[in-house]
Amino acid sequence: MFSARTVSLVILLAFSVPRDNAKAQDHSASHNVYPLGKFQPGQWLEKVSGDFTKPGEPFVFRIHQDAGYITLPHTHPIDENITVVKGSWSLGMGRRFDRSALKPMALGTFGVAPKNMEHFAWTKEEAVLQIHGIGPFASTVVEPVYELTEKGVFLLTSLLLPGRPTSSSPPDCFALKINAKVRADAGEGLVVGARCSPSNQITQYWVQKLNGDRFWATLQELKTR
Repeated sequence: MFSARTVSLVILLAFSVPRDNAKAQDHSASHNVYPLGKFQPGQWLEKVSGDFTKPGEPFVFRIHQDAGYITLPHTHPIDENITVVKGSWSLGMGRRFDRSALKPMALGTFGVAPKNMEHFAWTKEEAVLQIHGIGPFASTVVEPVYELTEKGVFLLTSLLLPGRPTSSSPPDCFALKINAKVRADAGEGLVVGARCSPSNQITQYWVQKLNGDRFWATLQELKTR
């Protein structure tokens, strides 16, 4: 059983939410049942109830992560409550991403990420996480993260908020560019985004296949076509 001190969440966000893909879905206040819907390609966040940015307000939201996504080390100002509602997920503690430290969370598993505890995650398969708590909630990366998009490069300090445009990303961050043709064990397609963490020595690419499905893979896991 996971303890409140050892189990964390992400995010993804861990969440990390790409600028153009963080589309929240508001539900009518008259509804009291919120089925697990199908996320659209590129969609990361679904707002279920409340507003996580408001102090004292209960909230529930869901995070979608495509297969292979690495949630880079980050922290939260309040305890984070997470339930895996689709797929499976793996969580680890520390300031640096370490695959050997990951602990699996199967479908239906509930965990708590204590406030201010540094943690990271990875999903082997497509997953949806449901997060709840009492706001305000935030997701602050431990070290700067650079994000490559079709609109340029952005510097992220949060996994929930858009980054700011920058032209000074490390030169070795993005060996591949948007629309590069690649293939991996998960399939082949075009690069539609990427994230680079210099301190973790990780660059992961977001790849879209011809059928619209997406997955993440590191540079080492990809081959150019």
